[in-house]
Amino acid sequence: MGLPDILPMLVIGLYFLGTAFYVLGSALRNERIKVMALCLAAAGFTLHALDLASQLAGADALSALTSGRFLFCLLGLGILIIFLLLWWRLNMRFLAVVALPLALVFYATANATSDINASLPPMLSGLFFLLHIGTLFSSMALLAMAFGAGLAFIHLEKRIKTKVGLKNFQQDMPSLDTFDKVNHWVIVIGFPLYTVGLVSGFVWAWLASKRVFSFDPKEILALAILGLYAYLFHQRLAYGWRGKKPAVMAIAVFLLTVLSMLGINFLVPTTFHGFKP
Repeated sequence: MGLPDILPMLVIGLYFLGTAFYVLGSALRNERIKVMALCLAAAGFTLHALDLASQLAGADALSALTSGRFLFCLLGLGILIIFLLLWWRLNMRFLAVVALPLALVFYATANATSDINASLPPMLSGLFFLLHIGTLFSSMALLAMAFGAGLAFIHLEKRIKTKVGLKNFQQDMPSLDTFDKVNHWVIVIGFPLYTVGLVSGFVWAWLASKRVFSFDPKEILALAILGLYAYLFHQRLAYGWRGKKPAVMAIAVFLLTVLSMLGINFLVPTTFHGFKP
């Protein structure tokens, strides 16, 4: 068995161990265990990136771009990249408890969908395709971090207000203000990216079929997500929304994007965006 054959198993194993050890290290408040967990995750991240690059370096790069395996690999890697940026800018290493499990889930899903592809008109490949998918996936990766920060914010706020007290690992959590900053930056950056991705998709549809909107279930849900995202963006920037409300809404928007991708793309095969074996 060569490296290409065992690469997915190695990545999944490293992500699993990284997740398990980071949770254990957090529970025990053991810094060495957490550092070991991050080293394991870093090794998985490197192999993950190598796997993604090898898919694009194959003989049929266009097929790779439209495969379920490539798209889920890309999303999983994107979530870790956003996590690293937040760690660097806001010292949010705590979000590893969300980023590592999500990377594991999406990478494992990628390997379960290796024989599934979406149809793509040849004229709409290359940069235009990457503009559409790249911006949407970047926005979704950002929302994944807002999802984790939102859950942590709600949990931490509840324990503080009820004066229950914090357990050992909860004492290492960042402040409520730091979690709120994650929500703020995700919305400020993520909403424009999502908008660009959605608009480019409608342009794509017009070039392919001379129709901007076809009442496809994916399009209807995408517009609903855009509306919620726009409201959240407006409330934060125009009215300075902070705290629990934007955290809850960011969680809802992320879950809707997951439903859009996993639910409609794979469970509604008749849709234009459906993935088929």
